[in-house]
Amino acid sequence: MVASRLNSNIQEQTRMLAQLQEQISSGVQFQFASESPAAAIRTITLQKTLELQAQNQTNVQTSSSLLAASDQGLATVSDALNQAKALIVAGIGDSSTQAERDAMALEASSLKTQVLNAANTQFRGRFLFGGTQTESPPFTSQDTFVRYNGDQFNINSYADNNLLITNNLDGHSALGALTEPVGTDIDPVLTLDTRISNLQGGQGANLGDLTITLDNTPETVTVDLSSAKTIKDVQAILENAFAGQPTTLTVAINAAQDGLELTPSAGNIEVTEVGGGTTAAHLGIVSGPAASVTGGDLDPAITLGTNLADLNGGTGIGATAGNGLSITNGYKTQVVDISAAVTVEDLLNTLELADLDLDVGINESGTGLAISSRLSGAGFSIGENGGQNATNLGIRTTLSSTLLADFNFGQGVPVDDGIPLEIQRRDGTTSSIDLAGARTVQDVLDAINAEPNLTATLNTVGNGISIDDTSVGGDPLTIENTPLAEALGVVGTEATGPGTPLVGSDTNQREVQGSLTILSKLETALLNGDDKELQRLNEMLDEELRRVNLARGDVGSRLKVLDEVGNRLADQEVQIRETLSQEYEVDIAEVITNIAQLQTYMQASYQISASTLQLNLFSYI
Repeated sequence: MVASRLNSNIQEQTRMLAQLQEQISSGVQFQFASESPAAAIRTITLQKTLELQAQNQTNVQTSSSLLAASDQGLATVSDALNQAKALIVAGIGDSSTQAERDAMALEASSLKTQVLNAANTQFRGRFLFGGTQTESPPFTSQDTFVRYNGDQFNINSYADNNLLITNNLDGHSALGALTEPVGTDIDPVLTLDTRISNLQGGQGANLGDLTITLDNTPETVTVDLSSAKTIKDVQAILENAFAGQPTTLTVAINAAQDGLELTPSAGNIEVTEVGGGTTAAHLGIVSGPAASVTGGDLDPAITLGTNLADLNGGTGIGATAGNGLSITNGYKTQVVDISAAVTVEDLLNTLELADLDLDVGINESGTGLAISSRLSGAGFSIGENGGQNATNLGIRTTLSSTLLADFNFGQGVPVDDGIPLEIQRRDGTTSSIDLAGARTVQDVLDAINAEPNLTATLNTVGNGISIDDTSVGGDPLTIENTPLAEALGVVGTEATGPGTPLVGSDTNQREVQGSLTILSKLETALLNGDDKELQRLNEMLDEELRRVNLARGDVGSRLKVLDEVGNRLADQEVQIRETLSQEYEVDIAEVITNIAQLQTYMQASYQISASTLQLNLFSYI
């Protein structure tokens, strides 16, 4: 028995020695979780945290390098714009000869190339200013224009747990690559298929309980609408709550097609909130006792699935869809046939496929379309083609309510300069129309229509003003070429008789307001010695410099956040590694001491074993 016990002790000491020697060679306290389950769980957790921290640090470094490269590109743009500012100042007035302006125009062209190269900056195999379109150049030359091929979406990465940082800057934010979107509220109707999340302009409605009382029986029911996803679901839940009762409830879309209507089969209905809830208010149906409840406007947002027939309060876009839209962008003017479009998505796809360098979508508020031009340096407009499609879609760029101050790329119309609009009628008489005080296109139309025999309207094709003369005579209808007439786009002569108007040109086109547009037009203005255009570009340049500096500030603030996060991650890594070392890694000095002690114990055990195992029967006689 003693021998067996001694042998067991020696084996245990040998195992412990082997374990200590393994710790010395591996540097860790255990190889298998079963050796120390609690410590193993803590170690695994710490290792996973450390791996996540390492990935976050990599993300921070990558994002920082991308943003730093973006800032360098913006710095190049800013430098080019400052040089352009000097060219404008030198080019205005008589301080420079035309030969000098021609040389400045060459320099402006060089600056445009410099900005275009910066706009196509590539870093780590990724184009920086294309939004999420990172694999191809975001800006390409197209004749004298520059087309933006990217989008306006962000690329985000985790810099820390639950902290997303945007590490890109799209071309529109960086260089102003798109026009302001065209699109006004086109009031889609409410349908049974409208989703609850699309109510209130896309903000949705938070639905819960409400109470409905039908006083004919009477019946009071608390209804839970939290599961409703569409208006049809709301209809079904409310009607089912009174199904089989003496008094039933009918739920429908109201006559205005913008809200609900609740009607009991008899008596009155009352709709109230439950507690401090807001369900009935969100559905616009809070009401005291009444024969029926006509709900308020739920303002449904436009979606890709919205039918064109449901726009404008249910009147759709009219019966002229086959006439299409007349769209001008740069050198392209095209009639786009939208007769086959049924939904908003169909319409947007049709516009996208028309190859007119457009950016199409739904506006941020969800109330209308958003159509922009991608061409810097080009004029852009959307007009009619003999119908009212552009107007009814809310995308016509010139309406009767359009401000004259917006004409000629913001230079306006000189209505208050004391020069009248001179129109020579076909009967040989002349009308001098004073437009002083006119502020909108409608004011101009009204002033012309107040003259005998003259009729002014918006062009039926494209945009601009048409003027007709019903007087009889052999002279042509002629509008004198003055700054006022030129700004309105109505200079010209129409020899044909009444019924054929003088069709004016579109002087209210939109343009991209960014860096590449300014530099493109600066070259032309210098070549032409156009002081008025140079002054306009000077104002645009000041605004563009401000915008570019704000973009650089945004990038700088993100870099600062990343720097702070990176420092915090580094500090956390030190703490995690220290904790992990205590849980998992061995203390070499302690292990060596334990080995020495164990060897002493083993030596004593061997000596005791040797003495004990020599005993025999004669030792006890």
